[in-house]
Order: sequence, then C-alpha cells, then structure tokens
Amino acid sequence: MERQNRNRIAQLLFVIFMILLWIPALDMPFRFIGERPLDGAVAHAERPELSAQSWFDESFQQNAEQFLNQKFGFRNTLVRSYNQLVFWLYHKTTAKGVVLGKDNYLYELNYIKAYYGQDFRGDSIIAERVRRLSFLNDTLTKLGKTMIVAMAPGKAQFYPQYIPDDLRSEKSTSNYEAILREAKKQGLPIMDFNGWFLAIKDSVPYPLYPKTGIHWSHYGMNLFFDSIVRHIEQTQGVDIPDYEVSEYYLSDQYQSPDNDIELGMNLLFPLENFPMAYADYTINESHKKKLKIMVISDSFFWALYSRNVMSKVFDDGEFWYYNQEIFQPSMEKQSATFMDIEQEIMDKDVVMLLSTDANLRDFPWGFDEQAEHAILEMDYAAKQERKKQIDIYIQRILNSEDMMKFITEKAHTRKIAVDSMILLDATYLYDQSLKNKD
Repeated sequence: MERQNRNRIAQLLFVIFMILLWIPALDMPFRFIGERPLDGAVAHAERPELSAQSWFDESFQQNAEQFLNQKFGFRNTLVRSYNQLVFWLYHKTTAKGVVLGKDNYLYELNYIKAYYGQDFRGDSIIAERVRRLSFLNDTLTKLGKTMIVAMAPGKAQFYPQYIPDDLRSEKSTSNYEAILREAKKQGLPIMDFNGWFLAIKDSVPYPLYPKTGIHWSHYGMNLFFDSIVRHIEQTQGVDIPDYEVSEYYLSDQYQSPDNDIELGMNLLFPLENFPMAYADYTINESHKKKLKIMVISDSFFWALYSRNVMSKVFDDGEFWYYNQEIFQPSMEKQSATFMDIEQEIMDKDVVMLLSTDANLRDFPWGFDEQAEHAILEMDYAAKQERKKQIDIYIQRILNSEDMMKFITEKAHTRKIAVDSMILLDATYLYDQSLKNKD
C-alpha cells in the first residue's frame, strides 16, 4: 500500500512537471495569459521567412532560434523574475549602463563619469568648439536671430551623495566646468540650468529631479521651458504662445519619464519612490506670433516635444535629435545627414542647443562644424535673390486653383504639410528654370 502511494505521488509529480514544461510552449501560440511587455530598448526579433537560400546559408535557423528564444511563453515574466532575484540577492541590475546607488537612487554610468571628469575631452577641443559656437552666435545675432546654448542638469551633479562608494573618485576638470569657463572667456552666453537647479534645489516646493529616472522632473522641465520662452520673447521682441501650467499636485503614480531607468530594469516589483509633482497644461495661441525654431538636443527635449510645443508654441519647429534625426510635427522622421544646414539656419528665428553633462563629451554632435562651414561659404546676396525668386513661384502656385489641388493631393500622399509641399515644388520649378536657361 505504501509503495502504491509512492507510485501515485511520483506519477502526480511527473504530470505536474510535464504540465509546467509544456505550458510555456502552449502559451507561445495561444497566449492564454496576457503579460506586461518589457520596457526599455528591447530589440524585437522578426519571424523568419523560409527560403531555399536562407535554409542552406543557415540564416533561417539562426533567425528562428532568436525568434523562438524571444517569443516562448511567459518569457517576460521569467526575465522580470530573474532581474528581481539579481536585485534582491546582489543589489545589482542586469540593465546595461545602469548603476544602483545608495538608497536605490538610480544613475546611468556616463553621468557619474561626467561628474568626476572621467570623460573630459581636453581644453583645446573644448576651446575650439566654443569658438565655433561663439562665431555662430555672433552671426545669428547680427541677422536678428536668437541662439541659445543651454546646459541641462545631470543626475550625478544633482544627487552626488547617493553615488555608490565603489564608483567614487577624485573630481577632476569636467566638460561642463571647462565649457562654462571657456564660454565666459570667449563671451558666449550660456543658460546654465544645471547650476540654477543646484542653487534652488532646497528652496523650491517640488522635486527637480526624480529618484529612479535620468531626466529632469516635470516640474523642473516646466521651469526650464518657462525661462526659455521668456528669453526668446525678450530677444526677439515678440509675444509667442503661452505654455500655461495649472496648479501642481503630488502623486505616487509616476508619469513618463520620471521612472525611465527603473522601467528599463524590468523588475517584478516597483522600487520605493517619493511623490513627484504634476500639472495639466494648456497652450494659448490666441493673437500670438509663432517663431521658427530648431532644437539640437539629446533626450532631455523629448518630453517637451511630446507635448506638441513645436506645433503650438512654435511654427512647426524641428527637433534635431543628437544632430542625427529630425523630428517635425508636419513631416515624417528625416535624416539630418544631407540637410542644407545654411538654409535650415537662415530659415529659423531661433536655434537652440541643449545637452546634459553626460553628453557634453560630443556636444553639439558636429553641428558647430557644419554650421560654421555653411556660413563661411554662403553668398548671402545670392541666397537672398534665390529666396526672392522662389517666393515668386510660391505666389504663382497659390494663385492657381489647379496647382493647389495637385499639390494638396501630393502633400496628402507624402504625409507632409501643404506649405512644405508648396515650398518643395516652388524650389523645384525655380531650379528647373535655371537649368533651362543653361
């Protein structure tokens, strides 16, 4: 009888084991239980297509293995379970570049390196970059335009006390300090929001920086943008649309990107956080003048861009992400590689360059060199004549009902603004007229 019971227990355990073994495989095609997707930069494998070539060169087998490894049942939960276990047992994270600080304050490693000056580019390189920016600033000022060079706050600068002991070192000259020193020497205005945030951090009513995120808080971002708008209005002498923020409220329910590092860790359970301040906002466009702007920035501008400030506060403004990709409300994402920098600059009322200290090593990502080269080479009189002639073609298009109907349809097909399509066609017609003369 005892032996029979042992057999039944063994059989039951075997059945349970087989069920556990097969549940993930069965869940892959049927998805019985919905899972929370993984956060952060997750590369999603595509389902491979079988062909004779992919079979014999073994690319199908390799791609199929990657796809199955990523799509098996309950993978997301198992990944989060593993990450949580590593966090509990070793106080570590599997997320690349993420540092667990004291009291579970989260950093990215490049911010700590920037704080201690471990990524310092050198005085001569920084002096040359500041010289180019000063030249660009002087040129744009003479043309009645506004150029802004702004320093966003850095996480390690703001919370140095929570940096883990094993990453602490002697502070040496940082890119941030060297740029400020050289800018003062060469007369380049800098809007130093990092220094300002440090000066007011103990006197403001709400947190300027989150505990488990890498970017400024919503409250800090709004303070920054209010200062930028006031500066633009003062330098341009115009009243641009108002970005109006309602009364703030504190909440434990974080809004993006206040816990972006924590989300990228993909844990099972949230970390303990302090409440953050949030507010609704409206944009008053009534009887206001919209200026043309281009913002060359790292990720610190993303939250503002997502609030439609480029279309409602500015005139279809452009966000040049790391001077590589261009995001614009009226157009699909474009590459910045082959853009006419001189034409882009001359078309704008405001040019803003923004970076946190962790990205100052490469700031402004080649834009200073491209802009200086374009300005030194331009024939301003010829450019003005070209613009004048293109404007004539634009007027002809606007006065033609058939042309406008054709261009409106073309703009809809290409998913761009009608005004942009008119400019493209007018430029094409003018260039063709020059070729015909030749």
